[in-house]
Amino acid sequence: MALPPSTAASQPAHDDLKERVRDAIDIVDLVGTYISLRRAGKAMVGLCPWHEDSRPSFQVNPERQTFRCWVCNVGGDVFNFLMRMEKVEFREALEQLADRAGITLARGRGGLPADQKTALVKALGWAAERFADCLERSPEAKAARDYLQDRGLTPETIKKFQLGYAPAGWDWLLRQAATAGIPADHLLRTGLAVERQDRSGQYDRFRDRVIFPIRDPLSRCVAFGGRVIPGGAPDAAKYINSPETAVFSKSSMLYGLDTAREAMGRTHRAVVVEGYTDCLACRQTGIDDVVAVLGTALGERHAKLLRRYADRIVLVLDGDDAGRRRADEILDVILSEPIDLRIARLPAGVDPCEFVLERGKEAFEALLDEAVDPLEYRMDEAVARLAGRSGDDAALAAVESVLKPLAQVSTQSALSPSQRQLREDQVLGRLSRRFGLSREALRSRLHELRVSRPDRATEAARTDADGGFAPVAVTKLPAWDREVLEVLVGVPNSVGLIIREVDSAELESREGRAVLEAARRLHAEGRPVALSGLLLEILDPALQSLLVAVDDASSDRGTTDPIERLQHLEDALRRRSAQRQAHASATALKSSRLDPGSEAALLEQLVSQRRAIQGMTDSQGGMTEPKDG
Repeated sequence: MALPPSTAASQPAHDDLKERVRDAIDIVDLVGTYISLRRAGKAMVGLCPWHEDSRPSFQVNPERQTFRCWVCNVGGDVFNFLMRMEKVEFREALEQLADRAGITLARGRGGLPADQKTALVKALGWAAERFADCLERSPEAKAARDYLQDRGLTPETIKKFQLGYAPAGWDWLLRQAATAGIPADHLLRTGLAVERQDRSGQYDRFRDRVIFPIRDPLSRCVAFGGRVIPGGAPDAAKYINSPETAVFSKSSMLYGLDTAREAMGRTHRAVVVEGYTDCLACRQTGIDDVVAVLGTALGERHAKLLRRYADRIVLVLDGDDAGRRRADEILDVILSEPIDLRIARLPAGVDPCEFVLERGKEAFEALLDEAVDPLEYRMDEAVARLAGRSGDDAALAAVESVLKPLAQVSTQSALSPSQRQLREDQVLGRLSRRFGLSREALRSRLHELRVSRPDRATEAARTDADGGFAPVAVTKLPAWDREVLEVLVGVPNSVGLIIREVDSAELESREGRAVLEAARRLHAEGRPVALSGLLLEILDPALQSLLVAVDDASSDRGTTDPIERLQHLEDALRRRSAQRQAHASATALKSSRLDPGSEAALLEQLVSQRRAIQGMTDSQGGMTEPKDG
């Protein structure tokens, strides 16, 4: 069985590094930096950080180096805990924990050595300080200070977000870098400087602009946005951003996210605007869950990022033609991502900064409350375009403006198959009601559009597109699946027996099969299985939580003695083998035409097999009676 991408095996060398980092971190120390823990027997307990917890339901097991919340039904190791707390992907968690442990990673993101990445981030932080100091103190920055004042931003907001100014000179930052001992190459690689075409030297990228530092979710400056001073060079672009670098990707970052995460956790909402000053004006009036895109449209990567922190995204757009076009583009995102996305439209000619500063927080919140989903917006626009037109062709064009992006939703999207089907049914139902067309006709046309997709053949060749796993309680696992998982995580010496004797097809649950296949990979590579090895191999959070819960449930029943657990498994394997033989005998007795002697012998054999099974069951006290077959 092919595993989903989320559970794919890592390279052995990378797994060695993961194990080194994990072994160097004490989970009690890590968790203790976020929540208060107290000892309860052999475990440490505290209030869960992910739900309203009045009595400690969060438990840390120092011996196994795992955590689990009994209410949320989540658990895992140090990596999984940090990923949940900081809302970061595995790579970021690995980097943070490696830094905490003093372990140097050979390669950073984008193949950049870790020490070089650190040096670039340090250079960017230095530049942010130089720009901010220039805005505050330099006479050259008066026009920039006046612009920010005219936009309604207070000195407190300017200082809090470290806004700055880049003077008009061609090498102002380069000269300061030379004095500070920062190589020009660092400025080139971070996009702060640009190589001259004739290769005779470099010049500053940002000149005579207000500077907005762009920070990653860990509040490290990784890029800059620059806004031209009003009245400046007439041919200059209004905004420029740092280029893509080893530490910055504008399609997967958002301005202000580092300081909006906590507010998003409270409101379960992310408000997205298009300009830096729009974001800052909202923050200034007390709306703290606001971020801004970085010169791009809101895309799938942005939606995936925000989905870590919020349940709903509200995109605030200008009421002009450009805003209308961007609203149309957003439908592609909502159809591909399991998130509630809404569009709030401003009056024509007004941007969010002006609106919130002139009308106040309550008026802006009311605008957000009235936001509609992109599908409703597009249908409204389609109906508006039908005004003055008639005939089936006009109606079909309006309907297809919705069906086409629906047909483009990939089976590799973040939506599970059931979510995709539900989303599709919802869209077709709303189209049917709005345009008076039958669901059958709409579904037929959707099928035609989907079949004609140019990437359909490529996508069909991909394996196991079911996506990740949904959380499942231990008690919901089939009995045999639970038996196998308990022994895998608790009895390291059992793995050889399980891999020899248990076929994946014998397990009823998808979760059980995924864990068994992960154990096979670990065993084949000569790596330890047990709980610790499986948590490193399997990155899906739901499967990690299940494994910790299985281990806890086994311990609670007092079945932790390895010899006893292994004996119990061997007995169960013999019982299942006998049941299969009995089932085969019963089938042969029913379906075959035998002479009286052969029939009697087969019947006697079947009775003997049934008695043997009953004896095995009785000797085990009736525990874990598996199904026939």
